[in-house]
Amino acid sequence: MQQYIKLFEAETRPEKLELVRLPYGYADLAPVINEANVRYHYGKLSRAYVDRYNAGEGDPDFNWGGAMLHNLWWPQLRPPAGANKPTGAILNLIEREHGDYQTFRDKFTETAMGLQGSGWCYLNRSGDIRTLKNQNYNKSIVLAVDMWEHSFSVGTDTPDKSKYLKDIWKIINWDAVNQRLV
Repeated sequence: MQQYIKLFEAETRPEKLELVRLPYGYADLAPVINEANVRYHYGKLSRAYVDRYNAGEGDPDFNWGGAMLHNLWWPQLRPPAGANKPTGAILNLIEREHGDYQTFRDKFTETAMGLQGSGWCYLNRSGDIRTLKNQNYNKSIVLAVDMWEHSFSVGTDTPDKSKYLKDIWKIINWDAVNQRLV
C-alpha cells in the first residue's frame, strides 16, 4: 500500500504504471459489488487504463487519471462485515467539516447523485465533497467513489445508482482511507 501512496503523491508521472493487486477475491465485495462487476471493472477497464498509458496509446491524461483513480479505488474497498464506520483521522475530518458521519453520507450521496454521465465523487484532504468528470485525477483525493455507470450496472438486471451509493459504505476500507491522510 505504501508504494501506491507515494505514487499518488508524486509530482511527475512515471514512465510505466502498474495496476494495484486486489486485496480480496473477485466475489468478496458481494452483495454490494458482484463478482461479474469486479471481474469486468478490474480485469478489463482498470487494466486498460494502465495498459494504454504504458503503451503510449490514446489520451495520456485520461489513461493516467483512470489508472490512478482505480489504483485508489480498489484498495479502499473491503469485504462487507459488521457496522463498518470510519475511525481515526478520517472520522475527525468528517466530523470537523460535516458534523457527523450520517450528515457526511447524505451530502456525499446528494453530490454524487447530481453527477450526470461519467465521473467520480470524492472527499478531499480539506473535507470538501467534489466531483470529477471523466478521469481527472488529483492528489488531494482521500476517498473516491466511482460513479461511472458500469460501477453499479454490470452483472445486475436492475442498475440502481441510489442503492449503490447507499450500500458502498458497507465496503469502504477506512484504514486505507486513513493512510492517505498521513
